[in-house]
Amino acid sequence: MITCPICEAHKIGKDIIAQTEHWILRKAPEDKNLNGYCYLESKKHVENWQLLSLEECQDFGNILHKGLEASLVLPSSPDKVYFAAIAEAVPHLHMHLVPRYQNHSKGIGHLEQALGPGFLKAL
Repeated sequence: MITCPICEAHKIGKDIIAQTEHWILRKAPEDKNLNGYCYLESKKHVENWQLLSLEECQDFGNILHKGLEASLVLPSSPDKVYFAAIAEAVPHLHMHLVPRYQNHSKGIGHLEQALGPGFLKAL
């Protein structure tokens, strides 16, 4: 059985910013070196959006709102917050909330820099 790093992180409870009934908003590791970068993660181990219930989808809006609120109280508010949800490298449904500040490149290049060089290969 393969151990899921997201499920393991939930057991530890480290870096949790907020949570709802079905979702966790968790701070990305420091090695990402991007203030405000966080993950929205399903509390249950599920790999596809299609497997979510209506209630889980509706609750996603609540945790997304909490994530956007959290970005507004950062020392320097981002110009934009990018979303990326692929779940190929780690097959547990999650979304990256990637802030973009004024001094950052725009678009897909910024996502690749934040998520890592393998990001575009999944596309």
